[in-house]
Amino acid sequence: MNLILAIIQPNKLDAVKEALVQLGIQGMTVTGAKGFGRQKGRPLAFLGLINMEGKPFTVDFVPKVRIELVVNDDLTDAVVDTIVKAAKTDTVGDGKLFVLPVSRAVRIRTGEENEAALTIEEPATLSESFP
Repeated sequence: MNLILAIIQPNKLDAVKEALVQLGIQGMTVTGAKGFGRQKGRPLAFLGLINMEGKPFTVDFVPKVRIELVVNDDLTDAVVDTIVKAAKTDTVGDGKLFVLPVSRAVRIRTGEENEAALTIEEPATLSESFP
């Protein structure tokens, strides 16, 4: 199993999600991120902090989206290729993608582990998910 962690441009999230769904991926975690690379960033207010002069504390970051998903070894290359193809714009700031080994996964609800924890189960209805 591998954790695929991708940092991409926010405007490419829908394209990446749709491409992964087409590949058969059933879930992923997405969070907002800020960072900088060759783009150098632009001033953004940082966590609502105020500097010594009473002005918003700013750092030069660029908004990004962080995608995380764990997949079986046999899907890793296809998922990586799919994300790269869907997120690529051929401009500086397209992002980065990392593949990390995962030694253990557990589905909390059932206790299933590793590959069994990643398999697709019957979809829950909305009422089952939110009592």
